[in-house]
Amino acid sequence: MPHYYYQKYPYLNYNYRDTDGFIWTMFSIPPEMLVAEFANTFGRPPKTFFDCGAATGVIVWRAERMGMDARGIDIKKYPYQCSCYDELFKNGKIQIKSILDSEPIIADLVFCNGTLTYFTEDELAQVLDKFRPCKMLCAIHNTTEDVDAAKANGDELTTCNKPRLIRPRQWWMDTFAQNGFSPRYAAHLQCFCATPVRSA
Repeated sequence: MPHYYYQKYPYLNYNYRDTDGFIWTMFSIPPEMLVAEFANTFGRPPKTFFDCGAATGVIVWRAERMGMDARGIDIKKYPYQCSCYDELFKNGKIQIKSILDSEPIIADLVFCNGTLTYFTEDELAQVLDKFRPCKMLCAIHNTTEDVDAAKANGDELTTCNKPRLIRPRQWWMDTFAQNGFSPRYAAHLQCFCATPVRSA
């Protein structure tokens, strides 16, 4: 039986070296699938893309290859990046900083791969406020349901960081709604998709 992560996110995975020196495998959703979800919602593909927690830059690089104006941030600089991604860091397309220190993010599509679980509840409200100008927020991360499903599969979920917010799926749906988003869970992507609620 494949590890739970390979079952949940079979679309895209790649190895990288973290600042602790260990090799980890990143599981993600390719931007092509996120773009299709956006287009199904808005009737057109996104023009701008932002990756919060860009890590080595793989997703930003792929989004840029699709013709989007793609940018990202990460809290730390990884000691290893493939040479084809280095330019993203050199030209400022990916910046090393916290989203809490950023201006509000103006982008059609924002992607968070695991990032939201690394904040406190108070910080999470601040983070979501940064994304209010976007058109759609797509977020993937572990929930308590994932922890239980992994255990049933004989696996333990591990990450290179220490998440603070492992909560039930419904908690996340309620939290998005309480912070000004209209959320849904796209089961075919195993992804939260949330659109900001605009005042009339």
